[in-house]
Amino acid sequence: MKRLFLLPFFLLICNAVLGQEASSFLFPNYQNALILYKDGQRFQAPVNFDLRAGHFLFIDAKDKEARQFAYPEKIAFLQIGSRNFLLSEGEAIELLQAKPLFQVAYSGNLRQAPKNLTYGGTTQTAAVDSYSGYSGSGVLSSQKNASNKVVVGINKRYKAKIGKKTKWFNNTKTFLKLLPEQQREEIKEYIETHKIDFDNVEQVFKLYAYVTTGITR
Repeated sequence: MKRLFLLPFFLLICNAVLGQEASSFLFPNYQNALILYKDGQRFQAPVNFDLRAGHFLFIDAKDKEARQFAYPEKIAFLQIGSRNFLLSEGEAIELLQAKPLFQVAYSGNLRQAPKNLTYGGTTQTAAVDSYSGYSGSGVLSSQKNASNKVVVGINKRYKAKIGKKTKWFNNTKTFLKLLPEQQREEIKEYIETHKIDFDNVEQVFKLYAYVTTGITR
């Protein structure tokens, strides 16, 4: 009787968990892109960023198969419409502004893939990979084998130059470290008053513009 009672309970949990799974790609479909190489070569192909594997894929014109770039280090950037992306292991880095520098890096928020249960349902670990630690080169230190992971969202972190400092940030605390000490309290109040969401790229870029305009005045 206990088993009969537990089965619907496990299935209910599974349905809720699986419903959280997001697309494994940054874009809803493959985007036409201009691929520019550092030696001046260029070609066009549909591309997308695989959030689970952490790299760009392109559709090969010969067989229509999705493939990873063989020598990503030779690519200067990808131009997708009016957006420019740099290739970096584990992340898709969008260059929003060159001077002063402002970039946003997208990576997959990964969760352990569901596992089979004795009663025929599925479950998964409660912990989500945070990817809060980065190596000096900007490569995700915990982006390893993702074959047993599913994407539940998109992580965003930002790289910006304010004054003489150029650093990565992803929340109020790390953003304020970019600022002169005498300005931090004012900007902290601005962030709280305007309810800046650091998961919203447009809001963060407007915050950056507000801060840099104030500094240059």
